[in-house]
Amino acid sequence: MLQHHFNAVCDDIWNRLQNSKAFGISQGEETLTDNILLYLASQNISSIKIIQTPKNLEPIKGTDWEWWIGNRKAGYLRYAVQAKKLDFKSGRYSSLNHKVGTGSSSVAQHKILEEYARANKAIPLYAFYNHLEPNDYPKKWNCSLPIDYQKLGCTVTPLKNVKKAISRRGCRTFQKIHEFKETVPVRCLAQCPNIAFAQQDSNDTTYIPKFDMEAKVYSDPWDWISEMGYLSSWKQVQSELYDHELGYYPKRVLLVDTEEHELKK
Repeated sequence: MLQHHFNAVCDDIWNRLQNSKAFGISQGEETLTDNILLYLASQNISSIKIIQTPKNLEPIKGTDWEWWIGNRKAGYLRYAVQAKKLDFKSGRYSSLNHKVGTGSSSVAQHKILEEYARANKAIPLYAFYNHLEPNDYPKKWNCSLPIDYQKLGCTVTPLKNVKKAISRRGCRTFQKIHEFKETVPVRCLAQCPNIAFAQQDSNDTTYIPKFDMEAKVYSDPWDWISEMGYLSSWKQVQSELYDHELGYYPKRVLLVDTEEHELKK
């Protein structure tokens, strides 16, 4: 069931962007993200919980997404995620070095993501929304599952790869970023045995290696995430979970329980 829904998300983005190109109807990053939310919410999936921050609470600075993926037995991994859409004409992620704010007070978006992830003990990722013509399909397939190019509709890579791409001339393209071995379809975060599951020996394990960093393993967050939709201020969320001094918050929160899938591995 979980595998089906993540595959459907990748396919939907791929097809929407294909139609966007064919009919000249723009699909922005926020629209694509909201479509993912709409699809998942409409499926009434018991293992997935979604919180979309009310407009009056949306932060000026923060992340597009925060993903909590795991289960009660093994613990949850926390991801801070920034979304970017592929530019059809150039084959590049043209806003990869986007800055938030104006003038001397502007801050690079990737820097905000890095600070947010560090302060809140999350894994910083970029999520990419893509569609490619057959001639542009990548030469490498990093996913351990069989090749299915539509699953490249939504891919992820750790922040370190984006920083490398920004610092190197000509490396902000789909091809270059998807040469990194860690760049995989988003479904891998919930399905791949090497990524999705904490694989800890006991519940006493606090940090484990993921994406070349020591990632914190969290206990069950279902209860407090359920309450987030009823809050009137981010300051009401536990300070152990969000650094209120930093003041960066997510626009959307997605929690995925992988227990059913893990049992079937």
